[in-house]
Amino acid sequence: MDIADYIGLTATVLAILGIMGAGLVWLVRNVVREEIAKATKSIQPGYRNGGESLADLAHKVDKLIQHVGMDN
Repeated sequence: MDIADYIGLTATVLAILGIMGAGLVWLVRNVVREEIAKATKSIQPGYRNGGESLADLAHKVDKLIQHVGMDN
């Protein structure tokens, strides 16, 4: 084997490793994206009350403060 064969073999191995690395990155991104979607589903718009539960609670607390007369 001469130098050209070694260069060709090295380029082939690097290309294969690059393709495998890109596939692994794609797989990890998809898995992470799915896990994040599952973990945050209850606060996403369009699920149950549209992810507005904290805003609903704040509105109710403001009404309660006004009713009790604690507002300044």
